[in-house]
Amino acid sequence: MKKILKVFLGFIGVFGTLFLLIFILTIGDYPVPKTVSDDPTIPHIAIKEVVFHSETFGNPQNPVVVVVHGGPGWDYKSLLPLKALSDEFFVVFYDQRGSGLSPRVDQEMLTLESYIQDLNSIIDYYSIDKKVSLIGHSWGAMLVSAYIGKYPKKMSHAVLAEPGFLTTEMVKEAGISFGPKLDLDFLIFASKIWFQTLHIKSPDKHAASDYFLGQVAPQANPEYYCNGVVPEVGIEHWRASAVSMQNVMQLITNSNGNIDVDLIKGVDKFTDKILFLASECNMKIGVAHQKKQMKFFPNTELAVIKESGHMMFGEKPDESIRIIREYLNR
Repeated sequence: MKKILKVFLGFIGVFGTLFLLIFILTIGDYPVPKTVSDDPTIPHIAIKEVVFHSETFGNPQNPVVVVVHGGPGWDYKSLLPLKALSDEFFVVFYDQRGSGLSPRVDQEMLTLESYIQDLNSIIDYYSIDKKVSLIGHSWGAMLVSAYIGKYPKKMSHAVLAEPGFLTTEMVKEAGISFGPKLDLDFLIFASKIWFQTLHIKSPDKHAASDYFLGQVAPQANPEYYCNGVVPEVGIEHWRASAVSMQNVMQLITNSNGNIDVDLIKGVDKFTDKILFLASECNMKIGVAHQKKQMKFFPNTELAVIKESGHMMFGEKPDESIRIIREYLNR
């Protein structure tokens, strides 16, 4: 018994020493941007008592284009190349409720319906009497699909840039998994980031978890990118929102632990053409996956962004914007 206890205490000592060493080695400054709650100088709007980090570009008299970012829980920084459209359109960017630089909110305020109604509020705020165009990327494209089903008459155009999955069946088709990644290199990287979070105390109680998500998430899906390498451009972000990500995943996970979602209800009512964008390099939710999802809509076309991965607007901005501009001008 004493021998077992001695071995156990020795293990605890080694583990504790290693923990302390890594903790000391990761001491440093890991800045996390403030949200609008702590810095009201950040550009924002308030609609129905909900505050959104938001910016607009272009002439308000021009046709309105609303950009819907991915995640869940990300922000629109990586989509800012789309402001090049502002020479012809009035381009609206916003961080979704509780995401990016928008103020954090309680979990019960984060529902799929709240995200859809927030998008509807943004549209009414900027274009209550004219149809708008929507550009959604990844999770944002999934939201746009759900919005199309509810409000088909409020839109003139829709761009769906690599929506992850629009139905439960498409989750299975793509082989999408949301469990922990077991690759050793990734686990070492994630462990290092976790130690860094131990040194983050500000600007708010969500800062450490937001930092962890923002650093780790881009590295979690190398198959989304050319040669399995996460690009240096296109993945820029201000601040992720761990609470938003976690809450959405809980909302779409059934009691058996499986993803259960339907974001295509009513989309058959929108008969104008929808533009799907897919990147050439994305082996998970790229061309083949999007061709299957296009079948849910009555009128679609597909454009493939060559030599690009999932973050196409940052990786290949000129080509992506040229294709979108041509579509919006029809």
